[in-house]
Amino acid sequence: MRAHSISILGLLRMVAMVSLLCLAAGYTSQANAAQDCGLGYHKSLYGGCIANHPGPFARPILSRPGCWTNLFGQFRCY
Repeated sequence: MRAHSISILGLLRMVAMVSLLCLAAGYTSQANAAQDCGLGYHKSLYGGCIANHPGPFARPILSRPGCWTNLFGQFRCY
């Protein structure tokens, strides 16, 4: 019977990859929905904060009441 053991280098590589994966998942999963503007607002193209409201070409998202996609396919909510 042959026993398989992991080397120190392999263990360090695995710890580094798991750490990077957790860091990436933690950073990207919080998309900062309010974009530092506060609840109910988002950043405009020019950097100012504007209220969330459906535009003329908005399509409602049936599974999320109060949410829609705008003309450019961006997801917005009140």
